[in-house]
Amino acid sequence: MRMTDPVQFDRAGSRAGTDHDDALQRLGRHAIALLQAARDSGDLALIAQAEAMAMAVGFTLAAQLPSAGSGAD
Repeated sequence: MRMTDPVQFDRAGSRAGTDHDDALQRLGRHAIALLQAARDSGDLALIAQAEAMAMAVGFTLAAQLPSAGSGAD
């Protein structure tokens, strides 16, 4: 699947839930790939930025979980 799938822009969205899940999965995969590429480059500043971005993506994805905020620690 391409990063910019035209279906994701369909606001009528009969597949809105599926598209949302697909977008979250792509976001996670892109964050991992970016972090791996940054580490491969060896550039410390780039690695730090990619790690910060990956953490932000992780928090975003975790907030999407059904049990998020339920206090089920």
